[in-house]
Amino acid sequence: RVRTIKAGVKRRVIYSAIIVLGNLMSKNGELNNESKGRMDLAIDHFYNGNASRIVTCGWPYRKDSNIAICDAMRQYAIKIRDVPSDAIITTAKSRDTVGDAVFSKRLLKSKNDESNFLIVTSDYHVSRTSEIFSFIYGRQYRLKVVGSPTEQTQNLIDSEKRSLIVFRNTFYGIMPGDDESIYQRLCEDHPFYNGVSHPKI
Repeated sequence: RVRTIKAGVKRRVIYSAIIVLGNLMSKNGELNNESKGRMDLAIDHFYNGNASRIVTCGWPYRKDSNIAICDAMRQYAIKIRDVPSDAIITTAKSRDTVGDAVFSKRLLKSKNDESNFLIVTSDYHVSRTSEIFSFIYGRQYRLKVVGSPTEQTQNLIDSEKRSLIVFRNTFYGIMPGDDESIYQRLCEDHPFYNGVSHPKI
């Protein structure tokens, strides 16, 4: 499945970047099947000419490892799928889907990137990801979310519904795309970032 880009070939670009959300990995940085599925789908879009840049998201979440999953995803793309290293950028600050949206937006804005992005996750996670990214990025951005196939279970579906309710309650009253208010609420009220579940950002 390794493919390379021929020198001098002009690529057709549909999206400014492809944003890939992480799932899980081993302590040695080997991606689980779900993370591989997401990366493979993103890389297929990359090789099909849909974007010239991939953004990988995710922090060093394992207590037995210092590897950030965004870096493990990047290494998978480079070593297994032969993606050029300069085509992949990472953000290791995000600890969940909300953080993926917040910190990928910050990263891309800092690079003066355009406003049309493809977001890659798993199929059961598409609906929640779409709502979260649309809210955090705001109406000025054009976003499309696609999902790699998984064996969906009722527990997963129910968990997604519960998580979406928590997200809506956490960010209630804030306008979509309001970066300052969203970040402040993230730092104060989200347990993954306010010091309750993990160290405070």
